[in-house]
Amino acid sequence: MPAIYTILAEGLASSGFIVVAANHPPDALISVFPDGHVFKFTAYWPVEADYRTQGVAIGKFVDEVLVADVRFVLDQLQEMNSHDHFWQRHLDLSKIGIVGHSLGGTTAALATQEEPRILAGVNLDGSTFPGMNADVRPVPVRKPLLFLAAEEHASNPAVQIREYVGSESNSYYVIVGGANHGSFTDANLLASRFSRESPPDNSAFERALLTSLLTRSLVEEFFGKYLKATVAPDLDLVVRVDKK
Repeated sequence: MPAIYTILAEGLASSGFIVVAANHPPDALISVFPDGHVFKFTAYWPVEADYRTQGVAIGKFVDEVLVADVRFVLDQLQEMNSHDHFWQRHLDLSKIGIVGHSLGGTTAALATQEEPRILAGVNLDGSTFPGMNADVRPVPVRKPLLFLAAEEHASNPAVQIREYVGSESNSYYVIVGGANHGSFTDANLLASRFSRESPPDNSAFERALLTSLLTRSLVEEFFGKYLKATVAPDLDLVVRVDKK
């Protein structure tokens, strides 16, 4: 698992899940292949175009490339479970969930929609397309979905992220107060301790840790409920319901 998601990965692994991470060229900053070939990030959208045009291109890339990467990983896991000397018959591939942040959240939601082997998905502050309009939402997934949203995005109509819908009984939308886009990874934790621009900030570290632990707890509960049939006391605690 990339270091920027260590708290989330550690939590899932501690709960008995097997965690597999995908590196997506050219979306990753850098990818190193077994033969030593290095592939660095390159823009896969028209950089001079308007925001929505860029967003549609990015969404097309997610659907045609990143979701295909997810399918490739699932195929490899099936192969390992059938023939690998270490993993053979150790993977329960009937209970697969996917989680991603930002564009990874977009990928997770679309893969949940399109890939029958995935039973549940978590979108951490990601959207259908950056620069979305009403004509590209909502996307019906009809499987268990968890959204964790930064307060700044949830309150801004220009970047609303509720483009995916499921049934009323298995969709969760959680707005995390005070969180920004990087709060759902380890990025703010690292910045509060190792920033080149400022000294260590204990209060920033505590805030970042609280959000990271909340993210881990809610994702664990969600996958526990839908992949292990356990309870989700925090997710299922109804605080307020508005129906229009």
